[in-house]
Amino acid sequence: MIVVCSLLLAGSATAQQHADCVSAKKVCSKDPIRIARTGGEGRDLLEADFVACFMNGDNFGMAEENSTWLTWQITQGGSLTFTITPTKKENDIDFVVYRLPADGSCRGKQIVRCMAAGDPPERYGISPCLGPTGLREGETDSSEDAGCSDPGDNAWLAPLKTVKGEHYALLVSNVSEAGPGFTLTFGGTARIGCEEETPPVSSAPPPKPPKQPEPVKAPEPVAPVAEMPVPPAATPPKEIGGRTVEVKETFAIHTRKITLKIWDSQIEDGDIVSVYVNEKKVLDRIGLTVRPRTFEMNLPEGREHFITVYADDFGRAEPNTARVEISDGTQTHTIDLVATRSKQQSIKLVLD
Repeated sequence: MIVVCSLLLAGSATAQQHADCVSAKKVCSKDPIRIARTGGEGRDLLEADFVACFMNGDNFGMAEENSTWLTWQITQGGSLTFTITPTKKENDIDFVVYRLPADGSCRGKQIVRCMAAGDPPERYGISPCLGPTGLREGETDSSEDAGCSDPGDNAWLAPLKTVKGEHYALLVSNVSEAGPGFTLTFGGTARIGCEEETPPVSSAPPPKPPKQPEPVKAPEPVAPVAEMPVPPAATPPKEIGGRTVEVKETFAIHTRKITLKIWDSQIEDGDIVSVYVNEKKVLDRIGLTVRPRTFEMNLPEGREHFITVYADDFGRAEPNTARVEISDGTQTHTIDLVATRSKQQSIKLVLD
């Protein structure tokens, strides 16, 4: 009996330990995770306030209720799904998925999926908004508001399209009651873990010492070769529309003819952007949706260029986050660019 109880406890966790993002449970594999109990909202009562899909609910935007936080890192990009199954089947489980900054910290987290749909417990078995919930293939919504009255409402959202190195946090709330927990299982092609795998240490014998080199004759003198002039490096625009420009990443490209795709990497909420090449506007007031919009363009002469996303309208919530994909026909680069009322981010392209 002691052995059985030990095994059960090894695969479970209590929510009180993980009721804040900073103390979230780290997920290191796709093995199922059982949270035995839920209760309380942790020490930080403001970390999930004014969340858009909860604004029409009884808590007016507060997403934490009997909360549990989990975090993970993507070690191989691809699609990511998950299923949250309540221990007490008629409990209403809500959740929010955040993309974290590159350092994995909870400051600056950005909502990418938001589930607040639900129904009273007596409607279990009838309502599509009760029971297991999560992200699954075939769904297209990135957000479900509180309640279950709109056509097509259910307890499921679209999978995540992840990139290696990204960090995510998941907030799970049992809005029905404190106590009963849930089980979390993962799916999809992406891999998750706590750190990069290290290559195995080779057991091969040490290499033999190299032979002594033959004496090298002094080279014959040659005429000096004139150095080719190096074109001056381009400088990013200091500001656009009164907002400073920050270069987030540098990518190499093989041709000046590129294909640019742009879409809303979070919740579709009415974001409108313009795209600049260097200091010239090339795309004016594009409405961002969760489906990519594709544009082909020829960059001007020169080896270095800067592509900047400028927020014309922040929609329902600031900041404005656009996912940008740039392809030169042989390689593709994908990155999220964030624009606020004081600054926007830029990509530096270098023609090699």
